[in-house]
Amino acid sequence: MLAIALTLLATIKGAPNQTAKWPQLEIAFRKQSGGLLSLLRFPETDLPSLTGMTIYTDWGILRPERHEPIGSQNEFSPKVIEQIFDGSRFVTVEGQLKDSQGQPCGLRYQVVHKLVANTLTVDISLKAERNFNSMHGFLAAMLTFSGANEWFARTKKGWVFADILREGRVFQSAHTPLDDKEPTIGIANSKSGLAIALTIKEVEPKDILENVLIHANFKGIGGIFIAWCDGILGKEMKIGEIWRIFLILKFLRLNELFSLE
Repeated sequence: MLAIALTLLATIKGAPNQTAKWPQLEIAFRKQSGGLLSLLRFPETDLPSLTGMTIYTDWGILRPERHEPIGSQNEFSPKVIEQIFDGSRFVTVEGQLKDSQGQPCGLRYQVVHKLVANTLTVDISLKAERNFNSMHGFLAAMLTFSGANEWFARTKKGWVFADILREGRVFQSAHTPLDDKEPTIGIANSKSGLAIALTIKEVEPKDILENVLIHANFKGIGGIFIAWCDGILGKEMKIGEIWRIFLILKFLRLNELFSLE
């Protein structure tokens, strides 16, 4: 594992006239499986934590009618660059989506991670190395998590909070559209009182995302999916075209969600 010590002490305002210091965040990247994020948590608690990131397709996009995971998890030689700038640390990862035999599929990814205090920004770019004239299937960036017993979303009708009471897709923006200005989803744990909020700040081309969803089970394990394609619409992607998503991931207390900007 390429474990990069991006541990910075975060300071968050708590109650009036009080300052609560967060413990150091622990972050790691696994070069042997795409180079992307493999762990983000507070060492003192696993409730909740992020346990990995993958960019992948498993049906329809590359080989119609075939179900085969193709993605960053099969990229064993990614380019990983660590930089420090203005007191912040950046980890840039570049690679190709590949099949289980290590063969590239024609989609290249670049992900720039930046950790500042309790916030991780993730800038994801997917570039076509050939023409994709008919894309009808599933293609997404996925962040896996553990230690969650609740989920939440900031929708066009306001905040929605719910316990994880069933296994499967517990939230989908395709059914419940997210807020236009601050589209946010996340997971939390009532025992620790901590939450991980994911806010989508930029999408290029505009409206390219088909679905943003949370899939979870009773053990508190699941994934947050930012899906360019979810089998709803047919799309195409020309050689040289780039699809980009800029995300902000923030660790915070549940009562701080309403102060998100």
